[in-house]
Amino acid sequence: MDTGSHLLLGVTLGRLAMAVSDPGIGDPSSAVYGLFAAAIIGSNAPDFDSIIRIRGYESYLLHHRGFSHSLPMLVGWPVLLTPLIAYLFQAWDHMLLLFLWTMAGVVFHVFLDFFNAYGVQCFRPISRKWFHADTIPIFDPVMFGLHLAALLLWLLGVMEAQVVFPLVYVLTFLFIGYRILVHRLMQQAIRRHYGVDGYSFLIPGLLPHRWGYVYETDQTYIAGSIRGSLLKEETLFQKEEQNDVVQAVMGSDGVRSFLAFAHRVHVSCQKLQTGYKVELRDVRFRHGEKLPFGMDIILDDHLQVTGNSLGWKKKLWEPPFT
Repeated sequence: MDTGSHLLLGVTLGRLAMAVSDPGIGDPSSAVYGLFAAAIIGSNAPDFDSIIRIRGYESYLLHHRGFSHSLPMLVGWPVLLTPLIAYLFQAWDHMLLLFLWTMAGVVFHVFLDFFNAYGVQCFRPISRKWFHADTIPIFDPVMFGLHLAALLLWLLGVMEAQVVFPLVYVLTFLFIGYRILVHRLMQQAIRRHYGVDGYSFLIPGLLPHRWGYVYETDQTYIAGSIRGSLLKEETLFQKEEQNDVVQAVMGSDGVRSFLAFAHRVHVSCQKLQTGYKVELRDVRFRHGEKLPFGMDIILDDHLQVTGNSLGWKKKLWEPPFT
């Protein structure tokens, strides 16, 4: 999810930690607030890998949500952070609780990112595959609104922390379950509509009844949208036959990394005044008739790669919201 959502959900998770903590834990100015900090820091720790952006946007896109979201780091982040939090809040007697709430934040962060279309390498080192459930947009206004409302209800004294924060997490998991159910129903609707063998995937919209989809056949990618029960086919991307120019770029390190992330790629090739340009586009991320996320590779007349670029070709506020 986006940084703002992770921060907000970290705050509500921290208030949940304080609400359910043992009243005998000690001085509320130290240990209890240590739990609050542990949940917030844990909820955002996996995204500390954003520092890799200093190596360039390409490195960020290919490595963000990688090892930092992996199986070892579900424990690794709490192991690294708990002593620091215990020191800052002088809560050495409650190291186990600090560890558990830090871990809860880390696990919840990775859990939410798994449901985005972007995906996570959450099963490293067992698998380097990017896993994504394609169920929740990177910013979900319903989930964000739920947690913001819970925080405001507590701040205004309308509801007690012991009631509102457990309640908002129950509602959150129910909402995620609802999103999963709708996703499954939409997949069934696509299969019924086309009635032929093929691979389909959905991209979640900001609201639960709005989805984008791509259906793959041997020759084409068919893209469209779903609004409630209405399925609308919007555009079609023909698959181009592989040629020597395209084959020349497939062995480069950057392209291999992109293909491992993208899974389904539309390839196009064009002759330039000198050399060639190969465009690789991730078909999951469509806006209208455009595929805004992908990689461009420039080759000379001898089919040697001379440059490449990777990233989004869209405005920040334009869909898809991933």
